[in-house]
Amino acid sequence: MGSDLPPKQRLKLVRQSLYAAFSFRGHVPVKIRDHPLGAVIGVSGRRIYVPSALRWKLYKKGWAARLDQLEREYGVGRHIDLQRGDVIVDIGANAGEFAHVAARYGASIHCLEPDPRVFACLLANIEGLPDVSAHDALIWKENAEISFYSAPERADSSVFNEGQGPENRKQAVTLESFCADKAITHIDLLKCDAEGAEPEVLEGIGAMFAHIRVIALDTGAERNGERTHEACRALLEANNFEVFDETVGKRLMTYGVNRHDLEKNETVPDNSAAFPK
Repeated sequence: MGSDLPPKQRLKLVRQSLYAAFSFRGHVPVKIRDHPLGAVIGVSGRRIYVPSALRWKLYKKGWAARLDQLEREYGVGRHIDLQRGDVIVDIGANAGEFAHVAARYGASIHCLEPDPRVFACLLANIEGLPDVSAHDALIWKENAEISFYSAPERADSSVFNEGQGPENRKQAVTLESFCADKAITHIDLLKCDAEGAEPEVLEGIGAMFAHIRVIALDTGAERNGERTHEACRALLEANNFEVFDETVGKRLMTYGVNRHDLEKNETVPDNSAAFPK
């Protein structure tokens, strides 16, 4: 059991074992052990490397259920149908789980993660996957050196969390610059969880906007306690994207679908669960 688990979480893990023993509501056994990277979660016959044992809660119903959840949250099957050969750019890739979603469809993925401890876990988790690359990259509105605060235990590393963790000075780049450097000419799905920096990520897309089909943004209240959905909506609409705000489980999401793609397919994603503008 992970040594950094507080007593309350230890009790919850015991309860998880009881639920799993009776297959209650799909719960499965979850094992935790300490590791130099943080912890290793054992679930569904897999090992997942994480910076903190607190992430065990994500796997209560197993590995496949976790990937299914990520698909729903980032609009797969609803705002975009992934296919073999599609290109995904994952900004704030964390421990690299979405790379396994990409592998389900034969898509290629670029995983971008600026936190050094989390990046080490990402590298371990994507080992052996096809068509995946990992990049220690901080995406921003301009190419500049900026402060980045590391808080991987809470999955809260951000440019805005001053005082919440060690400060790192990192060279940030725009997405437009990153794509030019990596010879990425189009993106089918831009997945982004930038911990409050979503507007700055969008500001740095530049000419690449015309070459992105779908953008899925986690716009929860992670920017000093405030959401970023309104700023993201304005930037997306100004760049010819149809915008959909939705609550998916516990995530508050904003999706942008390139209007050219909508016109080509002559369909509009279901917006029945959307927030009002």
